Amino acid sequence: MKLPEFFRTSRPVVSFELFPPRTPKGLADLDERLPRLLELGPSFLTVTYGALGSTRERTLEIASRIRNHYGKDVAHHLTCVGATQSEIARIVAEIRDAGIDNVVALRGDPPQGETEFRPVPGGFRYANELVGHLRQHTDFGIAVAGYPEVHVEARDATVDLENLKRKTDAGADVVVTQLFYDNGDYRRFVERCRAAGITQPIVPGLMPILNVDQIKRITSMCGSKIPASLAAALEAVRDQPGKVHELAVQHTAAQARELLQEGVPGIHFYVLNQSTQIAEIMERIRPALEARGGVAPGG
Repeated sequence: MKLPEFFRTSRPVVSFELFPPRTPKGLADLDERLPRLLELGPSFLTVTYGALGSTRERTLEIASRIRNHYGKDVAHHLTCVGATQSEIARIVAEIRDAGIDNVVALRGDPPQGETEFRPVPGGFRYANELVGHLRQHTDFGIAVAGYPEVHVEARDATVDLENLKRKTDAGADVVVTQLFYDNGDYRRFVERCRAAGITQPIVPGLMPILNVDQIKRITSMCGSKIPASLAAALEAVRDQPGKVHELAVQHTAAQARELLQEGVPGIHFYVLNQSTQIAEIMERIRPALEARGGVAPGG
């Protein structure tokens, strides 16, 4: 099923994002956890790949396994990094040959050690160019990224919104947001998008916190902020993993419940290849999902 079809009803769409592990142990762990993640009933999964396509083959391997072994819909990430248009065409053909119907189209981050994105000769410079190419040459469902707290490279919120509008005008079907921890940032972002004429579903992206140092590193890289009250609560228990875990589950579940009650089109969880934490979160949001006819854990 292609992405637009998931969002044609008022039923909330739950999706999970995975990343391709770099080590044999990581792959074995993901292989063990994947059935449990699928038992939680996501409508589809997405699979990322790294800078310069460093995990591209593994991304395709995992996405193909999800689609063809488990029969679950999946979206394959695709970036402009390190690839010419002809190379993009080859990757697209591999994705299509694997029976995958959806992509997440991104510009991608500059290679490590560089502060500015530079396309390779014959490559795409912006995500909207990639989206336009995909829309012209494929029938994929296409998701793009949106930034409630503004992309770290954007001059300001106005420029950032103009960039998103170019992506949606080029043919994106759905916007999935960067992680955030204050639902007010999402609400204000949606208001700005609608005022700008962006009509596509805007799906909030939530990342459960695994540990304090990790989330500080992630938010500093992507420009998201941790609300002061949450940061203080985390610092107070940073050396007590069980309490960090409970606080993280509690906060993400509360975010998701509130958003679902407000009528969001779905929730995209950045699960970081973990299954226990998201299983607890899904259990806690079961009533909010069922109230809107959505998937229930174990469904």
